[in-house]
Order: sequence, then structure tokens, then C-alpha cells
Amino acid sequence: MKKIKSWLTSKTARASAVLALAAVSLCGSAFAAVEGVESSSETVMTAMQTGFQGFADDALKMIAIIVPIALGVAGVVWLVRKALGWFKSMSK
Repeated sequence: MKKIKSWLTSKTARASAVLALAAVSLCGSAFAAVEGVESSSETVMTAMQTGFQGFADDALKMIAIIVPIALGVAGVVWLVRKALGWFKSMSK
């Protein structure tokens, strides 16, 4: 485990990540010469933008669902703590 952690923080890991990103970005233009395959950097950027926009929309929908539930739970916890404090103060 220590070897993995040390490798992930090393310069080799950073260089590997940069090379992997470069390879992925070049894949779109690598197949542009093949007939019948439409591929360009703009197509890839549009696809990524659409994907990230969908992810952001889904995240906001999840937050809109979670916030009321979290507020209710936080309110119950607060009330329980206040009630416990009140009972403790009465027992003194």
C-alpha cells in the first residue's frame, strides 16, 4: 500500500496522467482520416459539454431532493439536543 501511495504522489504518476490525457485528446483526431467516421475536436468538445451539463443538471436535482430531508434531520437532532439539555437542567 505504501508503494502505491508513494507512486501516486511521484512525478512519474503526474507525467503518466498528462500523457494519458494527451493520448485521449488525440484519439478524436486519429480516426478523422477514416472514411465515414466524423470526428473532430469540436465534436468531442460538444459531447463533453453535453455530458458535463447533464451531470450538473442531475447533481442539482439530487441536491434539491436531499436538502429538505437534511434540514428535517438537522431540525430533529437540534430539538433532541435542546430537550436533553432541558431535562438535564431540571435534574440539577
